[in-house]
Amino acid sequence: MTNLKQYCPMLTIRVLWLADPIPNPADETKFIPGPLDQLAESLYKTFNRSTDKPLDRGMGIPVFFHNELPPKPSVLKQSKHTILVVLVDDRMVIDPLWNEGLIALGEAVSKTKHRHRLYPVSLSPNAFNLGPTVAVTNFIRLHNLPSTEHDERLSRTLTHELCRLLLTGKRSEKGAVPARTQLSPAPVMLFLSHAKVDGEELAEALRDHIESTSAVQSFFDTNDIAPGFDFRSELEGNIERSVLVVLQTDRYASRTWCRREVLWAKSKGCPLVVINAVQGQEERGFPYLGNVPSLRVDGKNPDWCAQVVGIALRQMLQHSWFRANLADLEQIKLVPSGMVISPYPPELLTLLTRPEKTSSAGLVYPDPPLGAEERILLAQAAPGMTITTPTSCVGENLKDAEEFPLQGMQIGLSISNSPDLAQFGMGPAHLQDAMLELARYLLAKGARLAYGGDLRPEGFTEQLLELVWAYDSQKRENDLILSPDRKIDQASRRLANYVAWPIHLNYSHAILAQHHLKGVFKFIDPPEDLNLSQKQQTTFAKPDTPKHRYWWFRSLTAMREQMVADIDARVVLGGQIRGYAGGIPGLVEEVLLALRQSQPVFLLGGMGGCAQVIIDAIEGLHPKELSAKYQAEIKDYAEFIEYLKQQPDAVSVDYNSMVNELEQAGVAGLNNGLSEAENRVLFETTHIPVMVSLMLKGLVTRMN
Repeated sequence: MTNLKQYCPMLTIRVLWLADPIPNPADETKFIPGPLDQLAESLYKTFNRSTDKPLDRGMGIPVFFHNELPPKPSVLKQSKHTILVVLVDDRMVIDPLWNEGLIALGEAVSKTKHRHRLYPVSLSPNAFNLGPTVAVTNFIRLHNLPSTEHDERLSRTLTHELCRLLLTGKRSEKGAVPARTQLSPAPVMLFLSHAKVDGEELAEALRDHIESTSAVQSFFDTNDIAPGFDFRSELEGNIERSVLVVLQTDRYASRTWCRREVLWAKSKGCPLVVINAVQGQEERGFPYLGNVPSLRVDGKNPDWCAQVVGIALRQMLQHSWFRANLADLEQIKLVPSGMVISPYPPELLTLLTRPEKTSSAGLVYPDPPLGAEERILLAQAAPGMTITTPTSCVGENLKDAEEFPLQGMQIGLSISNSPDLAQFGMGPAHLQDAMLELARYLLAKGARLAYGGDLRPEGFTEQLLELVWAYDSQKRENDLILSPDRKIDQASRRLANYVAWPIHLNYSHAILAQHHLKGVFKFIDPPEDLNLSQKQQTTFAKPDTPKHRYWWFRSLTAMREQMVADIDARVVLGGQIRGYAGGIPGLVEEVLLALRQSQPVFLLGGMGGCAQVIIDAIEGLHPKELSAKYQAEIKDYAEFIEYLKQQPDAVSVDYNSMVNELEQAGVAGLNNGLSEAENRVLFETTHIPVMVSLMLKGLVTRMN
């Protein structure tokens, strides 16, 4: 296997700003995001994925945050191309630590001959007063725009710059922009495909908008071809290096050259967007305009040109990033090498135009997978070809794409918020992203999931329920299409949600009904040693007294014991170190219970938190966090410990015993199918693809 410790992704984005949290009027101990926090979050949603849409795969480009101190120049070694987006306001300009840090970063970037990029963003007229290595860099200028326009302008500008970066090497092969040049790379070109008879006015308006407001270039018509050059070759060559923007008017599909332009773009896998501007009726629809983004315009909306440019740039970036990311995934054996790449969902034309020598190879296209009805049609056209997505074809060979090696396994997810995210350049969105990706790959390989968490709004449980529901809905629909006579078991749900007493008493009938079909709630009764009366068992008790906290402690243990009896392996990430409701950190207890059953345990330490503390204990480092002294620094917990001492029949909390048990287990005791070296990579990596790759490798090894 590739040395995963040396894994270096093609591209990462790092957003730098000086945080200025705003106190929450409703709770002075909490803060609400400031304007710069919101701007950084919008970049995460644009280039990675939206945290409030768990089913959206998004772009998937790694985005990290640095809002306390600037990172060290060594951060540039963590990816082939590092994009530093510096949100500069007055506070950053006058902060000596930020000035010093940015000067060092600017010098380090300049030495790489633009392999890495630093993009300062002016949020104040004074932003240009930063240190000289930053001040000489051309800023993305937002300070003269209304704040309501900052998100869109910054995202669009960065999208274009990322396209230019990823296309530089490709273009240099053709002599357009030598890779060694210190000049700006060539801008993205939009090929405006239109029918002159009724689309020229729209095309001219779009061309004029591009020329007057954007760094993007346009190819308009034959006037852009130099005299003496072959007409057809020039058209085809310009399409191949552009985003084809189809201005679909009433007469577009009736024009031979318009249809040819679309077929050229599709056969070459070029980015393509359709601008639907049909006003009346098409005499004949053109069937090859599908499987690409489409925008309906009437020419009256003054913003339509800007919308088109934004969509076209995003398509170019998605195409370029999909190819680059596949190369990353091949490094770590998450996808087989040598597959045919389709940057958009395949169709019959995709199969007809693929090179003959690849007829027996697999074809990979972006997630999510096609529905069964489309897959059946494609299988008829290419019966010997595997047509799949990166998520579905996990493994080192195509055979893996057709199998479900984890079928029948139930995997427990021990994932919750980590207090250490900021020091890794992360926030809650990164942890949520990791949880969803781990779950998505497990589901794709046939596993079932188990999770112990409450149903708080926008919490991990709710996100998992949505993901599993969507996955199972698609699976049931596909099963009905592929096997219409087969009886589908509606109860075979893929997520078991374990809920301890008294948490489930807070669930309303409406909430339970809302999620009734999405997953199986397993409500665990309080243990008998609590000797609770019937009235007490049916009354919700907050953990606001030492006695009630003990009830929660024992009930959470009962829930975790039931869970470990049902699952086959456990994946651990993040986790609170203190400030929890029970008697000990939940992830610690879950790991100890799994180790006692010799269950495989995967410890992912790259986001810190309780997972990292457990790793330290296993490594014999005796972490201070797993000590009564450290935990008792919280007043409520100190009172709880004192209460336990006064109860002769109470279950005690012995941190020394826990730490000794973890140390005695050691790395070998994780029993997860990975070597010691591979486990140490898993202990440290911040890269989600590496986490997924090692987890699946270990689980498949254990199954075999």
